[in-house]
Amino acid sequence: MIDIKISALFFSSPLCMELSPGNSCGSFTIGAETWARTLRWTLYALPYVAAATILAALVLAGVSRRVRNYLPVRRLWLSLASLGVSAGLITSLLFKEQFGRPRPSQTDLFGGQMTFMPAGSFGGACERNCSFISGEASGAGWLIGLLLLLPPRYRTWIAPPVIIASVTTAALRVVVGAHYASDATLGVLVSVTVFAGMLALEEAIDDRKGGIRIN
Repeated sequence: MIDIKISALFFSSPLCMELSPGNSCGSFTIGAETWARTLRWTLYALPYVAAATILAALVLAGVSRRVRNYLPVRRLWLSLASLGVSAGLITSLLFKEQFGRPRPSQTDLFGGQMTFMPAGSFGGACERNCSFISGEASGAGWLIGLLLLLPPRYRTWIAPPVIIASVTTAALRVVVGAHYASDATLGVLVSVTVFAGMLALEEAIDDRKGGIRIN
């Protein structure tokens, strides 16, 4: 019910199932706004830009010892691996394809044809690229994870805009009816958890081997 109530805040009419005969069902009107579409695609590109930048830095590190000595090469590779595991394997291949949860705009509550399914429930009618969980929110969560690689002196001024952009990415998917709040929240949390977990595992392995941590 929390998911439904939050999505209903951005729907232009009462829930479609509650309307009396003859009344037309509403829509997620913000999704049709030009500024919302522009903002969505701008935010959508950020994880790709970040990943491409990291990859370019790793290529430079591969050909330049000076660059290699300056960069935390292993952790940069680890960041790309965490993106593949969280946003790729867990979010896109496992959750979105297996749970079958319809997006809000696909359900009969909000003008669609499918039955609402709670978060984590199997058996939804969606067959492809479904709602649980949000891929864009997962990418946004990965951006937050990148903050863990930064020295504290940089983190204090880089963190606020990154967190704002990431939260806005997740929230916008709810506002336009593309995802429920639980989809967006779990998308962010999955990536942050995977990123932090992989860093913690790396540190534990280093400690066990008596290696030096890369900060």
